Amino acid sequence: MVDQRYVELYRRARQVLGVDPRVKDVELSGSVARGTADQWSDLDLKVITTPEGFDSFLADWQVWVADITPTVLARRPIAPFIVNTLTAEGLTLDIAVFSGEAPPEYTGPARFTVGLLSPRQFDDLGDALEYAVEEQLRGLAGPFISLIQRDEHMCHLAGVPHILGLLTTVFLVETGAPAPGKRWNTSFSAEQRATVAALPPVSATRVGIISFGLAVAELVVTRSRPLYPRYGRRWPEELARVAADRLEWQLGLAVRGWLH
Repeated sequence: MVDQRYVELYRRARQVLGVDPRVKDVELSGSVARGTADQWSDLDLKVITTPEGFDSFLADWQVWVADITPTVLARRPIAPFIVNTLTAEGLTLDIAVFSGEAPPEYTGPARFTVGLLSPRQFDDLGDALEYAVEEQLRGLAGPFISLIQRDEHMCHLAGVPHILGLLTTVFLVETGAPAPGKRWNTSFSAEQRATVAALPPVSATRVGIISFGLAVAELVVTRSRPLYPRYGRRWPEELARVAADRLEWQLGLAVRGWLH
């Protein structure tokens, strides 16, 4: 199913790296290794080096990448042992380099990332839900108002992925689905996807930010409240009241019907 040009790229990577005495093995990774790849998938590789050759091999990454394929982009932005490349043909090749052996795949409980600002991942759905709701209410009472009053609408737009992450966490709690990887459609129901599609458009204007932000917040609050008893949680009434008070006082917004 994958783009057949990746087959030759994989062969070339094995050919180049296979003769390097510092390299023990070159393994497929990502969706190709899992058997879930399709025609839009890219190529992920694990390179296992000898312990003593790891540092010098990684230091030479630009040399061996160039030997594998011409690139228009080659960099190490994510972690010291990861190399991201885009070839001259437009193929994406990502390479992770490990010393001695690759770490085992994580097989523990599902981990949920809630928004973009959480300092940790959550193993428990109840904890993830509670954090999502408290973060939404905190945001309404604080940054949502401050940024609007300062006309910092571009800054507000930068936070859109964060609040959408709070909403998608609520959706996962509703369905009990595992945290999604790169493919989200199987983790969310058709109704949930339609609900997000129906959100008002967001723009770097006061009206655009308020309409979009409140629409997302209302979904987070109203869909979370009935889920709390399922996980033995107590709804944060006081936090919701303060958020409603501040939105009414600072912005003149009547939100008590759904917020508190």
